[in-house]
Amino acid sequence: MSTRRFQNSRLSRLKVAGFSSVTFLSLAASVTAAENEIEEIVVVGQGGVGSIRLGAQNGAGSRLGLSGLDQPASVDIISREEIATKGDYAALDAVTRTAGISASANPGNGGTSISSRGFNGHGSTVYTYDGTRLYIVAGTVTFPADTWTLEKVEVLRGAGSVINGVGALGTTINYVPKSPVFGDSKFEAVVASGSFDMKRLALGGGAQISEKWAFRLDVSHQEEDGYADRTDEERDALAGSLLYQATEDLSIRFSVDYADIDTAPFWGTPLINGKASSSHRQNNFNFSDGKVLYEDIWSRVHVEWDISDSITFRNDSYLLDAEREWQNLEEYSYNGTTGLIDRAFYLGIIHDEEQLGTRFDFLIESDLGGLENRLSLGAEVNDIELNYLNNFTTGGFDVGDSVPVFGFTPGTTPQATIPTILDYQTDTKQFAVFIDDVVQLNDEFSLVLGGRYDDIDFSRYDLAIGGSPASRFSTDFTEFTWRAGLVYQPTENRSFYVQVSTAADPVTSPISISSGNKDFDLATGRQYEIGLKQQFLQGRGEFTLAYFDIEKEDILTRLPASAITEQIGQQSSDGIEFTLRVNPSDTLSIDFNAASIDAEFDEFYSGGISLAGNTPRNVPEQTINLWLNWSPINNVQLGGGFRHVDSRFADDRNTEKMPEYTVFDASLNWMATDSLTVTARVKNLTDEEDYVIAPYVPNQWIFGDPRSYELSLRYSF
Repeated sequence: MSTRRFQNSRLSRLKVAGFSSVTFLSLAASVTAAENEIEEIVVVGQGGVGSIRLGAQNGAGSRLGLSGLDQPASVDIISREEIATKGDYAALDAVTRTAGISASANPGNGGTSISSRGFNGHGSTVYTYDGTRLYIVAGTVTFPADTWTLEKVEVLRGAGSVINGVGALGTTINYVPKSPVFGDSKFEAVVASGSFDMKRLALGGGAQISEKWAFRLDVSHQEEDGYADRTDEERDALAGSLLYQATEDLSIRFSVDYADIDTAPFWGTPLINGKASSSHRQNNFNFSDGKVLYEDIWSRVHVEWDISDSITFRNDSYLLDAEREWQNLEEYSYNGTTGLIDRAFYLGIIHDEEQLGTRFDFLIESDLGGLENRLSLGAEVNDIELNYLNNFTTGGFDVGDSVPVFGFTPGTTPQATIPTILDYQTDTKQFAVFIDDVVQLNDEFSLVLGGRYDDIDFSRYDLAIGGSPASRFSTDFTEFTWRAGLVYQPTENRSFYVQVSTAADPVTSPISISSGNKDFDLATGRQYEIGLKQQFLQGRGEFTLAYFDIEKEDILTRLPASAITEQIGQQSSDGIEFTLRVNPSDTLSIDFNAASIDAEFDEFYSGGISLAGNTPRNVPEQTINLWLNWSPINNVQLGGGFRHVDSRFADDRNTEKMPEYTVFDASLNWMATDSLTVTARVKNLTDEEDYVIAPYVPNQWIFGDPRSYELSLRYSF
């Protein structure tokens, strides 16, 4: 193991960056620190034809700066070149091209929910940005708004609570933003237009200001009308960073990210006799003025200080200000008797949330009994305040009507008579201490150990509304999670590993717990994993193979003939994941992955019926992804591939099944000059009709977009 160095008035809220600035400028005055270095991904061929990643560091899997070969876990990196080549502007599009991950997104979960390793939803997935955990109510993580601001995406499949706390049994996804660097200036601009009146403009770049200062700024704007009625959306993203190299050993980075998303208020298509025609799918049964809005401001200060040759101090302090709003008529079903679509449930919901936190660790390199040792020891503190507004008590649930399948008047939201009002307020205080360690036992064996203790104190105040008296309660959760892994590297480009790890998932969102859930503990899980990783063809190819077995217990369920919900459910999964990347020549690259998963309930009840042996909803048994890049002549690159997702059940009773789908995409890149690239893309090339992302409710499905085209110009200067 080699030693590496690590590396409106709402806009007025950008002043929160000053909070962290004052804190750490005082620290800078008294310390000396380290240059912020980033290990580059090796790119082979023309125009980023393919990339080999097992040798690159991955922050989602550890805090030790380990490469993929060094980690006893399934980790992956999605480079910004790859994102640009495939045209994955949404983070979900990029992530679901990796092994074993499929989308289960809908507007109610922020459009970001995934299924991985047999577990579905935000309760089993942790999202971090720049290494920092986002504690978002109801799991509606909508940040980052656009991949343009990202340097790369890091993915850890399997139990990850040791790194980032509760809620990481299935997957951890870390979005790494672009950062300032010292050296030559570089700027890029993209203009794109496409189907459904899509328009996109993005600008970005950075430069060295002086010997000690450098900056980076990236902005993007995208809008489109959508393929269904009244599904227009608009996304704006801004990311700015200022890097201060105070001394050779101390660096401080100030960053502010802003995202404003006005997404499509479209809640899917009600099935008619189990089907949905292409024309039927274009009908939007929501109110004409339905809305889904997200706005985030994320301010951060990152400090890195080399105290000595063997000790590095790292600190991240941050403040997240997040607002979400939904005003929609959300559920629709076909009435076979009347031939009409019955519409129900006008839901008005507003989240106003603020997360203030800090995380620090000491990275210590030493000899432990003559053995090379690298240790990360640190702590994390967060304070999350939430104001939760809704129309549950003012009559929203009672709104509904029936309309024809075609030619109906959608109506407007009755906000004037059914207002969205403040229901409750919560304050969540999270504290954790963690340790991450790797010991080089000899030239071939290394031992990776980790542990984390989380303590979450939660308080909720329910206001006196709807005839209910005001009430207040508090509760707390604690959990210790750990992992132990052994890595055997007989050569520098091959490793075998085995790992045992534990995780803890919340039974509900940890910052919006109700009185009915306050006495439940965290659901706990354990994972066994073994695997092989290897690079070959003199570093031009790599593959990984992993087998995992996961068991999660203490799931909420209700026994037959019982009115009491108990924490006795259990769910398990096991499976195999395979990834292959190979560049057989400078002009050709192949990126392939596949996963086969067997997931089931071991003990679970619904409506008095045992579901033991059933497959959890939204979990496919098989996923396959393939992408090829080929440069037949200089300055021309052809790209194409597919994503395949097996059939999934829309309900835990396994009575409704969504079809499997295979979606093909293709691209053509022409490097017209050294500075200008022209790209043409086709997505869903075969116009796959069975492209069902997820059910919103049974018999109301969220379909993927039909075939679409795009033309873009990318200019570097």
